[in-house]
Amino acid sequence: MRVVVWYVLTAWMLSGAAWAGSDKPVVLSSIMPLQMIVRDIGGDAITAELLAPATVSPHDFQLRPSDAQRIRSADLVLWVGPVLETYLQKLLEKQDNAVALYPNLKNSEDPHVWMDAEEVQSIARRVARLLSDRLPSRGAYFHANAARFSTEFRLYDKQLQEEIARHERRPYLLLHDGFSRFERHHGLPAGEMVMAGSDRLPGARHIVDLRTRLQAGEFSCVFREPQYAPAMLNALIADLDIRVIEIDPLGARFDTSGNKEGADGFLRLYRQLGQAFLTCFDH
Repeated sequence: MRVVVWYVLTAWMLSGAAWAGSDKPVVLSSIMPLQMIVRDIGGDAITAELLAPATVSPHDFQLRPSDAQRIRSADLVLWVGPVLETYLQKLLEKQDNAVALYPNLKNSEDPHVWMDAEEVQSIARRVARLLSDRLPSRGAYFHANAARFSTEFRLYDKQLQEEIARHERRPYLLLHDGFSRFERHHGLPAGEMVMAGSDRLPGARHIVDLRTRLQAGEFSCVFREPQYAPAMLNALIADLDIRVIEIDPLGARFDTSGNKEGADGFLRLYRQLGQAFLTCFDH
């Protein structure tokens, strides 16, 4: 038992020493929303890198050999879990530097956890703990950043709830089922979806039914996402007078190169989500 305890403590101390000796420990996040939170919490003490570009859905991303090398060389790899990033499950089983934030999500649960206000704050606290465990000398800095992050996020989230409550919330059309957590939190009606699942193309009957409902004026707006090619949506709404509003759940329109984003990267993403829905409900 003493040998085991000694081994675990030694491994932990060596890990901390490696971080302490590194100018900028590399934290690699699987998706941009996580990278934004990591950067907001880690600040100038770390290098927050991104694995999968935000222009590609995590359901469709394919790992390259260079991506696997980045995973192996990173000081810490953060991902949501196997329900979202299925492509990572096999590789990360063998990586001691990887942490799944939601390893036990069921396939029936919405894995887009960064759209859930309560989970966002939980992720921020978890990131602060993970960084502090690995770089104790900056622990107070990480936790202070997490506290500031949560305060600013709660203020905006409350404001958004109040604004949404003042609007008539008519039905809207989404490309896929990735917004249920955001909808529940803000008391929105569940959006109708073009794709029934994250990777299922709609059938001809469903498309005809949606066009009929669009023609009848049933939907307040249609949301498009930069992660999906526009051809299918363009065909669906061709010659129809319907508002099309971009919503960007992964942050494809945000520049997160380098460390110049500042300390409100994720809040900008969340504001963009809220503003998209408010625009849809405005008459």
